[in-house]
Amino acid sequence: MTTTEALLIGRRRRLAVTMVGGFAAVVALALAGTVVADLADLQTAAALTDRLVPLLVFYAPAPIAATGAYARCGGPACLAVGVVPAVVFAALVLVGTVLGVPGVGAADSPLGGVTVSFALVGVSGAFVGYCAGVTAAMLADLVGVRDDATDDES
Repeated sequence: MTTTEALLIGRRRRLAVTMVGGFAAVVALALAGTVVADLADLQTAAALTDRLVPLLVFYAPAPIAATGAYARCGGPACLAVGVVPAVVFAALVLVGTVLGVPGVGAADSPLGGVTVSFALVGVSGAFVGYCAGVTAAMLADLVGVRDDATDDES
């Protein structure tokens, strides 16, 4: 597979699925931890999750997408990383509404607007990270640090 195909479509599907799924699990745990810490009135845990959630939602998609692009996971997987926080947030709100968790529900927040905002910020960051990762991969190929022919196809 040529370098262009590997960077655009992706060569390492298992790694791509692990990258997106792992990031989704981390975001889900952080958001669920935030809800639990708020409901249990744990100030220390709430302070930690108040710092962790914005980091995961707004800043993490760019370096994760850059790493995925450099590893040749493909554009769709790298951009999916940007959508993960919005999807996890929407799922958490819907589950909270169904289960009747206080303070979590569609009636308490504008679900559509917040979800779209998370998705826009996440996809924008993931796109920038993807572009940076593609640039790094192409420069590494050009300099000879990384040989496209020797990469394993997993």
